[in-house]
Amino acid sequence: MIGDVATMTEVRVIICLLAELVMTSAAMNYSAQCENLSELQTIRVIQGEGLRQTCPNLDCSKETNNSFIFWFKNLSDGIQPITMEENERVHYHGSVLYFLPLSLNDTGHYITQRWYNASECEEFETKVVVYEKFHTDQLYRNFSEQTDILPLGCPVWQNKGENITWYKDFHLIPNNFDDKYQVHLRAEEAKGIYTCICTWEHHGHIYNTSGSFQVQRKVPSVRFPPTFQYPTNNSVMFVDLGEEVKLNCLVFFGTNIDNWGSVHWMKNRLILKSDEREDDEGILSSLTISHVSETDLKVKYCCEAIDLNEWKSVCITLMIRESLLPVTVTFSCMGLFLLLAAGLVKWFTVDLILFFRSFRIMQCKRHDGKVYDAYVIYQKDDTDEVTGRKVAYFVSKVLPAVLEDVCGFKLYIHGRDDLPGEDCTELIQMRMQQSRRLIAVLSPRFSQHQGVTNSLSYDWHVGLHQVLVEQDLRVILIQLGDMKEYSHLPLGLQHLLQKTPPLRWDEESGRATCPTSYFWKQVRYMMPVPPYSSSRGVYF
Repeated sequence: MIGDVATMTEVRVIICLLAELVMTSAAMNYSAQCENLSELQTIRVIQGEGLRQTCPNLDCSKETNNSFIFWFKNLSDGIQPITMEENERVHYHGSVLYFLPLSLNDTGHYITQRWYNASECEEFETKVVVYEKFHTDQLYRNFSEQTDILPLGCPVWQNKGENITWYKDFHLIPNNFDDKYQVHLRAEEAKGIYTCICTWEHHGHIYNTSGSFQVQRKVPSVRFPPTFQYPTNNSVMFVDLGEEVKLNCLVFFGTNIDNWGSVHWMKNRLILKSDEREDDEGILSSLTISHVSETDLKVKYCCEAIDLNEWKSVCITLMIRESLLPVTVTFSCMGLFLLLAAGLVKWFTVDLILFFRSFRIMQCKRHDGKVYDAYVIYQKDDTDEVTGRKVAYFVSKVLPAVLEDVCGFKLYIHGRDDLPGEDCTELIQMRMQQSRRLIAVLSPRFSQHQGVTNSLSYDWHVGLHQVLVEQDLRVILIQLGDMKEYSHLPLGLQHLLQKTPPLRWDEESGRATCPTSYFWKQVRYMMPVPPYSSSRGVYF
């Protein structure tokens, strides 16, 4: 008996030494010795919960000889063996890896090795992702079935004596302790997130492991015949030779259907290679022509849509895009012409108006009750001898010679046209009411300090009142000589000068008395249209 016990002890020691040797060898060069036979399995969990993860291979998870199963964690600096010491937070026992509890640092790749002998083994890889709190990425499956009852199986149940509770939208579902929960899909409140929590014990400590599903009400499917959103049949697409062009075709087959159909491009009844992808509005097929050639302009490109029951197609034609240069040049020339015409019209407005007047196009009989075309006011007193002669010459000689003798206007000039013995006050008011314009002649020595009883001063007061207050007259301001500033003038006259700049008459100019000079054209333009009967000549 004692011999048997000694023999068993020696065997156990040999097995442990062999396991230690194999584990050390595997940790040193596991990838060269083990064959990876399974796909990567991903586990998504929450920190603070417990996890006992079995070997992802079914045969490996049922392995009874735990001495030939080893766990490792794949770190950035190499492969790290995981301990078997059960007092450690992360350890393994045979085919089960324990996290008691989970930490955010536990996220990573874990490798399980199952050894058959000292030279043969299999390797399985598991990815563990630990979240700080619940995340929708943890959902095992998004159910949206059209059955009446949907059975949900607890995904973390391992049939090892766990206590099970179910939650809907994180609220406890009472009296449900089985590993399966049935959802009645016809109920309005069926959709939501269902969570199964397994509570289990390990060496006197209680741990929870959770798994969640999302159940949604499936929208009924409606199938339509293939409907082209674009392009339109027999449409034309303008392109440039040698340039790349992309032809897009979007076809609608229905809503919430599994088998959409197919969409492709064809040229001369040959199917072309195109990119096909599902879009929110159907299936989009894109054909790329890297270099448009003359040949591409002679054929039709057709988009063909096929579903289970129908076949439809639309075709488009490529056409060279006409150059915009002729159109641009035409519109540019038209724009320049209009600008030039507008500039010429603005520049020669006065000449055009006078031209029409010269042909009596704008002349007509006037029945406005007026007698004079203009009332002339000027400064008579408070001037030096030179200025006085200059003003008198302009008013008595030049104005009548041009406006009356040549142009046919009728002027009223105070001192020339008034009769002896007439009341000056009544005469001035009556003559201004009978006039269509007010010609105000300004001289360099125009003084602000004139007596209000002076006849000329009264002339100016009445004229300014008619222009500024009653607005019965339009004023023509004529300046003789240079005046650098107007601050010494009466305020009413300063206001007029701001609104209407004066016309400057230059006595020394060779065209000072020529009706076709710029100065006289401006004066004639501002004067009323002379009647047909009083016109003396044609000038423009």
